[in-house]
Amino acid sequence: MSYESEIKDKTGKDSFRNDRLNIPVLKYFWQASPLSGTRSKGVHNFLRKVSVLDNFTDYELRRFSKFLHLRNFHPGEKVFLEGSGGFGFYLIYSGNVDIKSGVSTGGEDQLITTLGEGEYFGELALLEERSVRNATAQAKNQVTLLAFFKPDLDELTERYPVVASKLLRSVSLIVSRRFKAVASELKMLKEKLKVVESGSKQEAK
Repeated sequence: MSYESEIKDKTGKDSFRNDRLNIPVLKYFWQASPLSGTRSKGVHNFLRKVSVLDNFTDYELRRFSKFLHLRNFHPGEKVFLEGSGGFGFYLIYSGNVDIKSGVSTGGEDQLITTLGEGEYFGELALLEERSVRNATAQAKNQVTLLAFFKPDLDELTERYPVVASKLLRSVSLIVSRRFKAVASELKMLKEKLKVVESGSKQEAK
């Protein structure tokens, strides 16, 4: 069982909202202040460094932070499973997360990439109505994640539509860039394949 499947069971219950990160406003902005000795460890300072949120104002980051869920993971613990329905978007507050394929389908366990602090994953779940995970996310070591789920997006849209709009626009740009990168890689592979096939034909002659 994964964290994402556990949190789905809480949807619509008080425990879902109670699970949210809820930093009092004075403490939040104190951590963001240059006078705070814990500034480097504060949630605001972390969010300010996340590229997907670089167009947010300080007050918009504060509003967004009220909808985040903080969760610690032990090494090997699953965040979500390949083939399951996508439900959340995750920011890596600390630690490393392995993205693997074949873990939950009985195939060979293949490491796709390892993500670190300040990186994010799972963003397609916010854009697609029936998103399906195409890989498994697993904690490589001690990991702390900030999670944002579909019900959080619905409430954020209702209460703070400008913040929700900025978030969705940023996430859409990320997805677009990733698709372009994949398309570019496929184009390069096709060109390399043509060169190999051409060389094989010349050798055959």
